[in-house]
Amino acid sequence: MKFAYKVGAVIPVSADVAGNMCKQLERTVGLTAQNLLDANRAEDAPLHSAFEWNDAKAAESYRLNQAAYIIRSLVTVEDEKSAPVRAFFTVERKIYESIDVILADRSKTEDLLKIALRELKAFKAKYSQLIALSGVFDAIDHIQL
Repeated sequence: MKFAYKVGAVIPVSADVAGNMCKQLERTVGLTAQNLLDANRAEDAPLHSAFEWNDAKAAESYRLNQAAYIIRSLVTVEDEKSAPVRAFFTVERKIYESIDVILADRSKTEDLLKIALRELKAFKAKYSQLIALSGVFDAIDHIQL
């Protein structure tokens, strides 16, 4: 099996090395983030360079991830009967804006639609083996932007 990283992933180790290590962990101790981290603590471990070992940098990076998680977790609710709607999206890299701001700008709306379609195609690729979703996949294929 050949491995690759998804588009946009920046990992300083070959996908085949990472994928094969993950398969090995899956077969032995189980593939978890903790097991992958533990297996690469030694400086000569295959994925050691993919992790930030400077505790100050790692802590700041973790806090940034927490901040982004907070932003991504916010939803708006019109009333008790309406479904929650994600409050902020990223159209431009790392800049979050409310849907109202995005919809007020034609270019940003088009960009968000492109992002949505890209995510739908990724969903289709991820779950393509599930025949029960073939109707959903057909609908994705018919979207025109």
